Amino acid sequence: MTSKGQVLIPKDVRDAIGLVPGRPVDVGINDRGEAVVVPGKRWPDETPDEREARLAAFFARIRERPQFTQSGADFVRDIRGDEPLP
Repeated sequence: MTSKGQVLIPKDVRDAIGLVPGRPVDVGINDRGEAVVVPGKRWPDETPDEREARLAAFFARIRERPQFTQSGADFVRDIRGDEPLP
């Protein structure tokens, strides 16, 4: 293990358990106290390009439906009160 906590998983082990470069993994501890590494379950078949497209669509939806009804300056002024800054 490196000083950053990184662990090299041999290719034959990665292949045997289905780990794919660029995709998430889940790490945990089983009932016997052993470390377990398995392919991530969220969007398991998603490629990096598909992930980028999904996130871009998510942020586009947020931009289309703003949650705030006042400007950032007005919001900060309301939080700080009516006193001007020094």
